[in-house]
Amino acid sequence: GGAVLQMFSHGVIAGLLFAVVGRMVYERTHTRDLAELQALPLHRLIPGAAAIFVAAGLASMGLPGFSGFPSELTILVGAWRHHVPWALVAGLGVLVAGAFTIKVMQRAFFGQLRGPAESTRKGHAAEHAPMEPLTLPEKAGAALLIAATVIVGLKPDLLLDWIMPALQSPAFALTLTKGHP
Repeated sequence: GGAVLQMFSHGVIAGLLFAVVGRMVYERTHTRDLAELQALPLHRLIPGAAAIFVAAGLASMGLPGFSGFPSELTILVGAWRHHVPWALVAGLGVLVAGAFTIKVMQRAFFGQLRGPAESTRKGHAAEHAPMEPLTLPEKAGAALLIAATVIVGLKPDLLLDWIMPALQSPAFALTLTKGHP
């Protein structure tokens, strides 16, 4: 059940992250290079995109209140019951992914110009300022995805009440007995 819930969660959160990086940031900066983005104080130039990316990053780390939390917790509890060493490895993976996400947030959105040498560099904030604010469709799409991850994060039973009976159905049991994944 946790794995199926994680599939939903991952789809929503990944969609949100790709929307920020691909639509909101790339369309305004024309780069995906972290070194160039780090030279831009994007949290000042496009604060809405920074806020949405931080929310999506927190959701992807599995913080409580987002759909990643109940899905990862369910998976870790299930793994703990069946094979403790793998549960520990999975828990370590969650920590590594969290550290990576924080690093990317910091580099992409909260970077600072370091000095006069940076002023001649391609991607300098002055070359892009002022950046176009987020459009209504960008805000609406992000709001829908954030709402989905928060609603499921606060009330995972909304999906688990559908997922668990499907996993316990005779058709699913028959598939497992025949050796299909």
